Amino acid sequence: MKTWPMWIAGTIVLAAVFHILTIFALPYGIMDRAMAGIAAQAGGVNKPVYPEPVTAASRGIVRPSPDLLYTACAYDVGARPLRITSPVPETYWSLSMFASNTDNFFVVNDRQANAGSIEIILATDETANGGNGAPLVVAPSSRGIILFRSLIASEEERASIDAMRRQSGCEPL
Repeated sequence: MKTWPMWIAGTIVLAAVFHILTIFALPYGIMDRAMAGIAAQAGGVNKPVYPEPVTAASRGIVRPSPDLLYTACAYDVGARPLRITSPVPETYWSLSMFASNTDNFFVVNDRQANAGSIEIILATDETANGGNGAPLVVAPSSRGIILFRSLIASEEERASIDAMRRQSGCEPL
């Protein structure tokens, strides 16, 4: 009869350990897999990839929208800061940055970047410079993903928006 309390206690401890591992390790595993896929398509980190428009079978990005064109960049700013550039079309556009644990730590959209183009410096600390006055974003992790989205409001605009998004870049300083 005394073994039941030990089994119950052991089960509770084991469940707690697996719960903690899942909560803390799973996001990093998800991002490692996503970053590896993007880097493989782009030919390395700190290089943009311009995937084809999404279809019902697309799963490179979680819950992709067929109304959006995506550009992605797996970044690593451990050694050097990164210069992120993009033209901003006259339609919905956004730039999101995700840390290595899936946290979204920075977002800017077409309404906030109304200059026709944007340039941002991404680094791991506030002492980075070299951006010629470009805003500095401090990343909470040295690795992660940058995701650009551009809305295709009509099929007539698809080619011009696609051409603009292919000018987006993420390159080390």
